[in-house]
Amino acid sequence: WEKGQTKAIEKAIRESDLNVNPQVDGDLIRIPIPALTEERRKEMVKLSRKYSEECKVAARKHRRDANEMIDALDKDGEVSGDEAGRGKKKVEDLVAEGIKQIDAITAAKEKDILVV
Repeated sequence: WEKGQTKAIEKAIRESDLNVNPQVDGDLIRIPIPALTEERRKEMVKLSRKYSEECKVAARKHRRDANEMIDALDKDGEVSGDEAGRGKKKVEDLVAEGIKQIDAITAAKEKDILVV
């Protein structure tokens, strides 16, 4: 990283939602991380759930886009109705598997966060 960007980096960290206070020491940026309190742990769990939901929304958006592409190919006659149906089923299965993985990762992370 460029040493001339130290002030900009400090400002970006300070304005982030991380609730940390960086300390600049010449070319070095120190970020003291306080011990997690029960309240802060619960906030982090809420934050992880928020990001998990954003991932699920993105996966569902891509499912919609893929289904629209399949419908367009079916309408143009580039694929048969059976192939389009199989494609939609495949997309649905992939998205369902992805959402299961997101849920599993989120549950594991919540467990890690709440362990004292």
